[in-house]
Amino acid sequence: MLVNRARAEEKMDKYDLEALVATSPANVFYFSDCYPYGKCYALLPRDKNIKPVLIAPISGSTPIVLMSPPWFDDARYYGEFYIYTQFIDHPVDASEERLVKAVENGEYTKQLAPEKILSDLIREKGFEGKIGIDESGLKYEDPLIRDLTTSNSNVEAVPANQVIREIRMVKTGEEIKRIEKAIKITQNAWEKSLNNIEEGITETEFAEIFQQTILKKGGHNFTYLGRYWPPIAFGRRTAFSDIAQPTNYQLKKGDMIRFDGGCTYQGYPCDMARVASYGKPSEKLQSYWKAIYAGEQAAIELVKPGVKASEIFEAAVKTVKEAGIKHYRRHHTGHGWGIEGYDPPTVGPETEIKLEAGMVMCFETPYYEVGWGGILHEDVILVTDDGYKYITEPESSLRII
Repeated sequence: MLVNRARAEEKMDKYDLEALVATSPANVFYFSDCYPYGKCYALLPRDKNIKPVLIAPISGSTPIVLMSPPWFDDARYYGEFYIYTQFIDHPVDASEERLVKAVENGEYTKQLAPEKILSDLIREKGFEGKIGIDESGLKYEDPLIRDLTTSNSNVEAVPANQVIREIRMVKTGEEIKRIEKAIKITQNAWEKSLNNIEEGITETEFAEIFQQTILKKGGHNFTYLGRYWPPIAFGRRTAFSDIAQPTNYQLKKGDMIRFDGGCTYQGYPCDMARVASYGKPSEKLQSYWKAIYAGEQAAIELVKPGVKASEIFEAAVKTVKEAGIKHYRRHHTGHGWGIEGYDPPTVGPETEIKLEAGMVMCFETPYYEVGWGGILHEDVILVTDDGYKYITEPESSLRII
């Protein structure tokens, strides 16, 4: 199970919600562990005795019957799509049997819109009170929230995306496992790429090794940066922060090598960053790298439940300045991490959110200087009951190849 069910119940109690309805692809996936095909809704009741329900197009039944875990086994279908089941003349396996059942169920509701199915479900389950609707997956001025309230006199539909984001801040064991795997694959790809480096290799050739290794290890070459990937650059081009797509620039002695981000594993992305120097680094690179690393470490050393994100931000920026980059400025020095990439809290100057055990956090103190380059050492941390645990494997000194 991806969703933190206990935390979801706690938040629904806090905000007096009888159920939550996910509408965005990420939140539907988080609730159901099934990535939606087309418009989907996932209904998660506060009461554990009431089954959660996934509403999906019948054309998207295959990922549901193959991927949805047993605990989320009630799916209601809409739309029109034809899979022939009447010619079976031999036993079917378990997944085929679930598909046959889905097709049969779809026959009853195929003429209904998903909003109508959701409205009927709310009456079927007997909800009375507030139903939280994830507005992040709705189009501008979508009538769903209004119509659910008007068509069900006993309920009030209210926006609830922020509630879901609060739930997602603290990760389940399954989420942590997937993030750990994404990081392990990414680290392996970085090492493999560096081991195959030679003078004159292009950014594109380096990136090909990086991406091929990810695929071989079971990862996917996709992360929150979308199509601007992989962000790999050499030399002065490392000053382009997140979307410096690889080019035919050829590596030469003294160049920096930088990547930021990582692969995705079973829906969960990696966000780490590393810098290496090809050959002897300049004094400036050595000095500045030590400064940004000191800042990142100052942030990590403060990590424990109850610490405000803003306190960590102040310590990180102050340390970088004192360690050698006196003009250093930064809008944040880290962020929560999860299914959509950034999760709350952002480690910024005004973030009053306190860390909690089970949060996965990325800490970073990047420095980008046009005409020189960009450096970044980003680590991923799990907040524990009494402090923290590294998920990435940190490097305590500048890597020289």
